[in-house]
Amino acid sequence: MPYIDKDPDNENVLAELLLSTYFPDVNEWNAEYGSFFSRNYSGDLLTVHQEQNTVALSRNGIYDILPEKMFFDVDELRYKEPREFAALITEIYEMEKSIKDYFQPFDSYFFNQSMRLHKVVWHMVDGKTELLLRSLFDYHIENEENRFVKQLAPLLLDVTELRGDFTVLSPVLAVILDCRVDYSFPHQDEVLFTVHKEGLSSKEYLAFMKELKPLFDFVKYWFVPMEMDCIYKVKDYHQRFILSTERPLVLDYNTQI
Repeated sequence: MPYIDKDPDNENVLAELLLSTYFPDVNEWNAEYGSFFSRNYSGDLLTVHQEQNTVALSRNGIYDILPEKMFFDVDELRYKEPREFAALITEIYEMEKSIKDYFQPFDSYFFNQSMRLHKVVWHMVDGKTELLLRSLFDYHIENEENRFVKQLAPLLLDVTELRGDFTVLSPVLAVILDCRVDYSFPHQDEVLFTVHKEGLSSKEYLAFMKELKPLFDFVKYWFVPMEMDCIYKVKDYHQRFILSTERPLVLDYNTQI
């Protein structure tokens, strides 16, 4: 799962939004609800098994919100002998699993309905975003050809808070480019973004560099303070130094001087 399990900030994001972002073509999930108690120790989305279309969530399912008395009489545990108590607890856990399995299709139905609702709302907001970008910045995102710029452009609505905040901008670029992006300040009036993209051939490297130019031109114009210059480089620090005609090394990409 690209970046869904690498970014710690994902722990604070609603499961519907994460799944809509990383798996836009999946409309039906088998939702397995944990208890809301687990939310204290994890994010909303616990695990994703795309092959089985199964997601685990730290939410209360139907079983968790119903009165316990409907299924078990816990008072009878009070005066049990230790051996009887342990056996009864095991039996209760097995019954609880069966009850949760019974409610699981209903939990999945409500979760998928929530997914559809979030997608509708997102499309509505996305339409408003195009209008706001045109009105406020005279920027027509629908005409944008660069795929990276198109993903970053909606953040113009928060440009006053984000300009110069490289601690936010760097992970945003990392998500857009699907790789690690670091920043440093080689000089007082200069910010350098290092894009860690591994395994590119010489042709892929040149094409990627060409695609990055509009993105970092956009970043420099909108998100970097006026008095600062913005430069960038693409690096592969893990490529072994092996001379090969099939996959030649690229100076300043996967070579170090």
